[in-house]
Amino acid sequence: MDETILKQRLQEAFIEDWEIMPTGGGFLIVTDWHWPNSERIEIHIRPVGEREDLYIVSDGGELFNLLFSQGVDLSKDERGMKILDGVTKNYGAKAVDCQIAKGAGLGDLHRAIRVVLEAIKDASFLLWYKLDDDGGACLH
Repeated sequence: MDETILKQRLQEAFIEDWEIMPTGGGFLIVTDWHWPNSERIEIHIRPVGEREDLYIVSDGGELFNLLFSQGVDLSKDERGMKILDGVTKNYGAKAVDCQIAKGAGLGDLHRAIRVVLEAIKDASFLLWYKLDDDGGACLH
């Protein structure tokens, strides 16, 4: 096997079990990557206003929702927000309005999807300790 075949097979395997659904002007991508609680991670893609060439790629607030449903209000947790800000900054994304988000144009939308997915995964594992009663969680 040569590297071209390997590269092609890797590309296919990485998104093989993903579901991509149109949502009006954007998309919902259900990946085969998982949150620490084993639920599948979803990526939301929506256009910026009326523009057809700019998009916001985000987790749709799922990290905040996941933690909140377990008793952790990340928006009121200074240390947790510092961790999240550090992770998102490393990926060129931001934590905005309780979402991990990154802007993208048509030419780099695919990269933004990957970057947001990696940021979500990193942040979720770094913040998962907050669900441990001894982890100093900020409860609502």
